[in-house]
Amino acid sequence: MQIADREIARGGAQQKPSWLDRKRIVAYSAVFLLCQLLVLGIWAVRWALHDAGTPPMGVDFRVFWSASYLSLHDSPLAAFDPSRLGGILDSMFPDHYAPWVYPPTFQLLIYPLALLPYTLSYVSFCAIGIACLLWAFPPSGRRGSLPWIAVVAFPGIWVATANGQNSLLTAALAAGALGLLDRRPWLAGVCAGMLVFKPQLAVLFPLLFLCGRYFRALAAMAVTATLFIAVSTLVFGIPLWVKSFEAVSWFNAIVINDASGGIMRATPSIFATARRLGASVPVAYGVHAAIAIPVVLATLWLWTRRAPSEVKAAAAVIATLLIQPYILYYDLAWLLLPIVYLCDDRTTRNAWTRLDGILLCLAWCLPWLSLLPTYFPAMLQPVLILPALFIMTIATNCRKASHRS
Repeated sequence: MQIADREIARGGAQQKPSWLDRKRIVAYSAVFLLCQLLVLGIWAVRWALHDAGTPPMGVDFRVFWSASYLSLHDSPLAAFDPSRLGGILDSMFPDHYAPWVYPPTFQLLIYPLALLPYTLSYVSFCAIGIACLLWAFPPSGRRGSLPWIAVVAFPGIWVATANGQNSLLTAALAAGALGLLDRRPWLAGVCAGMLVFKPQLAVLFPLLFLCGRYFRALAAMAVTATLFIAVSTLVFGIPLWVKSFEAVSWFNAIVINDASGGIMRATPSIFATARRLGASVPVAYGVHAAIAIPVVLATLWLWTRRAPSEVKAAAAVIATLLIQPYILYYDLAWLLLPIVYLCDDRTTRNAWTRLDGILLCLAWCLPWLSLLPTYFPAMLQPVLILPALFIMTIATNCRKASHRS
């Protein structure tokens, strides 16, 4: 059996495409990183010089900072008042209004942001997000399966940074929840429970922990989420929860009805693409469910089996992204995790195929590819990449199981 395994590994090694060797990955990633930093640098200088027509950096962070400012100087409920929030936003970035639709748990996290001036607060928020993601990075990523330059150059990091979004923090929590399961299940559960500030991204974790029999992680997640909600309720009161539910309901109605607007162009989901192609709301939900339900079932099945931890974690992250009807391109920062997990799994087995390499490269570029339709309205989101990556992940487990047998 060992001889057979060595032959399989040797055959896989011979199939490695030359364009994916380590030296080229390092070179391409370095060039891509420099290009991204150059673009962000030029943007930052033009913004600092108040160049006409330059959109503000941290276009989403300005909402966080404004909600913090109102919470500190007025009241937490004022963040949900369009006139008051709009007044703060207009004073910084005229004609760039966006609503506040987050739960009190996130409002508690961003409460101190406005203690610092906007620019310093934005830079600090992004630096903390990047540091948390790299610190919570899966152990596999530290073993050298993917060069660190490819990790740092990952477009999802810089797209989230340019927007000033919280997806780096949620990705860091997901990395901790999945990477610590076998070593520190209680801490993994704490990370998963903290995701309650963006609850749609946490919805699969209880089922995964249950199917994988990680009962300590499940208990820690439940306790952490309960305490997080309780503390935010004690600080802000129940009326803030009522107001946040009303805001979410209003916002979801806008998203659902906005079949061809900017939000749908920025949403790399099956539901949004179906709506942009002219499907009615029920049909779009039906198409989305036809993909999301099998993805969830396949992921839960995988977690009930003795599959490699890297493969299970990769499937969990991809499934979390796939099942969201409303998800924006900056949330694809999560894709860094399955890319690293799958690279580590392929490296340990020396079983790369050309198709695997192409799909992982497309997944690595997906945050930028998903950003393009916001600037070119005729373009559709590349929504087939995530399902293809998920199928590849499941196939990885099947191939590995057949090798063991």
